[in-house]
Amino acid sequence: MTDRTEPSTVDAYLTEIAERLFSNHATVMVGSGLSRNARAHSDACDDFPDWQELGDVLYAKVHRERRPDSRYLNVPTLADEVEAVFGRRTLEKTLRDAIPDDHHEPSSLHVRLLNLPWSDVFTTNYDTLLERACDSVTSRKYDVVVRKGQLIDAESPRIIKLHGSFSSNDPLVITDEDYRRYPKDHAPFVNTVRQALLESTLCLIGFSGSDPNFLQWIGWMRDNFGDDNSAKIYLGGWCSLQKRS
Repeated sequence: MTDRTEPSTVDAYLTEIAERLFSNHATVMVGSGLSRNARAHSDACDDFPDWQELGDVLYAKVHRERRPDSRYLNVPTLADEVEAVFGRRTLEKTLRDAIPDDHHEPSSLHVRLLNLPWSDVFTTNYDTLLERACDSVTSRKYDVVVRKGQLIDAESPRIIKLHGSFSSNDPLVITDEDYRRYPKDHAPFVNTVRQALLESTLCLIGFSGSDPNFLQWIGWMRDNFGDDNSAKIYLGGWCSLQKRS
C-alpha cells in the first residue's frame, strides 16, 4: 500500500484479510520491523536494527568505518565478507551483539498479533520475541519450529523460524552462501512456505519483501501459476494516507 491508496480501498483490503483470517486461510510473515516495537528494559538499550541498519553494522565490522550512504549495500554479501575475514563464529556474534534480544520484552503488538487465528506464523527474525510473547497469548497455543526436523511433530498453528533463532545453536541464515544453499539445506521449510502460498492469503508485517528467499518463493508462484492465479499477498505497514479534495 502506498500513500496514494484511498482509505476506502484499505478498508476493503482489511475486510478481505479478515474474512480469510477467520476462515483459517491466512498466514503471516513477520520481519524485523515488528521487533522495533519491543519494550526495552531501560532507556539505555539500543533499538532493534532494520535490514539496512544491520548491513551498516556488517560493513563497519569489515571496513572499520561507517559508510556515508549504504542504501545499496547487499547485506548477505557483507555477511560473506565478515565470515571470510573473521570466521563464522565472529559473524554470528556480531549479529547477536547488534540485535538486543536479551534487553527487550515482547510488546502488546506481538501478543495481539499472535491472538489472531493465523494458520501459521512465519518469521525471518532471529530474536525470540514471538516465542516469548506466546506466554501471554490466551486464545491459542503455538508450536515453535526452529529446525526443519521439528516440522514432523509440530501442529498448527506454528511459529516457524525460517532463518534460525538465537534460542538455537544452529547456524543462522545470513550470507550469500546460506541463501544459495537454502533450497537444499532447508527444503522442508521451502515446501511449507510454498504450500502456505498455495492455500492461504499471506500478510507481511514489518517485512520489506526484499529478502532473497521471499523473492524466490514469489518467483516460484509466478512461474507456476502466473500473476492472475497467484495467491494474494498483502504488505502491511505505516503509510501516509492523504485526503484528496
